[in-house]
Amino acid sequence: MKQLEKGILMNIQGRDCWIIAGLECITADLPQGNDLTGVKRHNAIRGCRTCLAKENATDITLDIASISHYHHITNIQFKNIFTALTLEERNNIAKEYGLQTSLPIFDQLQWERHLQSPQDIYHIIAGKTLKLLKLMITMLSPEGERNFIREWKSFEYPKQWSKLPNPISHLESFMMSDRIRLGMVMPFILNRSLTINCLKQQEMDKLQRRIKLNRNQVINAIIKCWAIVAKCSQLTFKISLTIDDRIELERYLKKEREALVELFDDFVGLPNLHASYHLSRHVRTFGTLVNTAVGTKEMVHRIFKNKVPHTNCKNIEFDLLKYYTTLQAIRHLSDGGIDPRNLQHSVEFMNLFQDFSHLFKDWFIMESSETDNKEFKGN
Repeated sequence: MKQLEKGILMNIQGRDCWIIAGLECITADLPQGNDLTGVKRHNAIRGCRTCLAKENATDITLDIASISHYHHITNIQFKNIFTALTLEERNNIAKEYGLQTSLPIFDQLQWERHLQSPQDIYHIIAGKTLKLLKLMITMLSPEGERNFIREWKSFEYPKQWSKLPNPISHLESFMMSDRIRLGMVMPFILNRSLTINCLKQQEMDKLQRRIKLNRNQVINAIIKCWAIVAKCSQLTFKISLTIDDRIELERYLKKEREALVELFDDFVGLPNLHASYHLSRHVRTFGTLVNTAVGTKEMVHRIFKNKVPHTNCKNIEFDLLKYYTTLQAIRHLSDGGIDPRNLQHSVEFMNLFQDFSHLFKDWFIMESSETDNKEFKGN
């Protein structure tokens, strides 16, 4: 990458081209993103890689512009850390600034460490939703659980969604995509199932003392909170955003912070909730939030992670690289690509896809189609 920043001469289709490239942005979850920018993690006093918020990280009066991290200021702070005479002095200065005691690896490249390390919406939304789901489930009484499961089973989910596990008994097995999907339909399910008898008495009393409303108003406040969370998810994952969408996203993110902090103590100072302060800035920088999400990376990571036990663990990097390039080669040939050694389309791979199409289907039980029935009878 350092060589690409200076430029490399490459021969592309018989022509010499001067190629220059640089780092656009990094995508990571909260802890890894802090490590890559040289900022301490979220359990520190100042643990946000985008700003200097402390214990009041979810305060709605925060002036983010005045407490943001800026690259040139962080450079001076790192210089002060490295010029400390003793190790104790270095650690104290790093603690005050909320920085680590060594430069991040990407500082060897030309980049703006705080602007090019956006917060990831995939972990932010999934983390907030999981937290809210756990709180919601613990508040339900036995009657509330029965009503919830009844409406959850009968709800009209989109046909393209995979079947979700039971959220009360199998919530820990939910993938991030499952959490986000369930969060989108929770306002409708709760609107049909949630009554004043569906909450435990002590939970209802605690909420009444906290928000000073009667029982029916508490139920409405919970449903409204879920509706705001679902609306934030919808706006956050939009593929394209207009100026009006950006204004609406900023407004709903503020509503979400206010609603969650008002109802639940557990969201006060929550890193995932605080990170949503910076989403408006990331929209202005990268166009949309989907451009910097790590959903695809997480799926690829899962594929590689499942592959590791099938290697001899002696040279994992080489094994994974060979596995990945082989898959890409098969995909290229199946799509009708040309093998430069043969200078013709790989007809065999194209025929393989047509003759054995059932091999390329998803690994789920599906309704039998007429084509499948004919193949079965022919065999």
